[in-house]
Amino acid sequence: MTIQIIRPADRTAWLAARSNDVTASVAGTLFGIDPYRTPYELWAEKTGRLSPDEEESEAMERGNLMEPVAVEMVRRRYPEWTVTYENDRAYYRDPDRRIGATPDAFLVRPDRYGTGNMQIKTVSQDAFEKYWLDPDSGEVVPPLWIAVQTITEARLTGCPWACVALVVLTVRGTLKLHVIDIPIVLKLWNRLVEKVGLFWAMVESGQEPEPDWQRDGSVVLDVYRNSEPDRRDLTGRDDINDLAGRYVEAKAIAAENTAIADRIRPQIIHALGTAEIGQTTNWQISARTSVRTGDFGEPIKTRVLRVKPQEIHSGSF
Repeated sequence: MTIQIIRPADRTAWLAARSNDVTASVAGTLFGIDPYRTPYELWAEKTGRLSPDEEESEAMERGNLMEPVAVEMVRRRYPEWTVTYENDRAYYRDPDRRIGATPDAFLVRPDRYGTGNMQIKTVSQDAFEKYWLDPDSGEVVPPLWIAVQTITEARLTGCPWACVALVVLTVRGTLKLHVIDIPIVLKLWNRLVEKVGLFWAMVESGQEPEPDWQRDGSVVLDVYRNSEPDRRDLTGRDDINDLAGRYVEAKAIAAENTAIADRIRPQIIHALGTAEIGQTTNWQISARTSVRTGDFGEPIKTRVLRVKPQEIHSGSF
């Protein structure tokens, strides 16, 4: 395995270097275990049908800003360890397999042989409890897609062992550090190599993965946002014929429900009169006036109707 090490001059160059590979951060997608990305979305990005979101999200910004903090926490908690953290976006890639990774830091520990790869993660308390904390044992267990990412980085950097330095932003506003060793499971790595190979073969053949219709709806609409003056015969597609019927039915039901709501709304506001708030036996009602500016600068007033269940209070004090 021949590894190239690219040291990009800036973020734009780093993004360009990553564009031709399946990177460690999305490798779990090919196993169907990434909660943030699907195989179809990855395919759409790598084939150029969907422009990758190159803007730094709030979560990404938090993670980047917290990396030096996490490194300092590791150094303080474990002074006998040696952390190498350059923050230079060095990109390691296997050009033949088209797999790449940007490792966060490297670590030397007296209890482990050689230099290890240290992946840095920052999560909220909610995300920690949802994805990292075993509800039965109470142990911290890294999500599988994080394990895949960490193993990929270790293999590409030639590290004999790996770990994750996890910083939890607690509800109290404090920081809690967990360092979790990640076993380098070669069987998992070999499966990833196989899946990446099949992915690029599919891309080259012009095929596409089946969309996950629970998650990929907006991606599909983005991929097919442009139309052409053409006609396609779908008479042999009974499934599309059924979907078209269900779509018409759903739209009709939605229109009917909207019409019913439009008839009910003035009746409730009429009962409120000028009062902003009211209540019935089961419902809390509010209809405050909202003012917006019209096309010619004139103020337009609208009563915004909101209805929510009545709060039930127990009689105990």
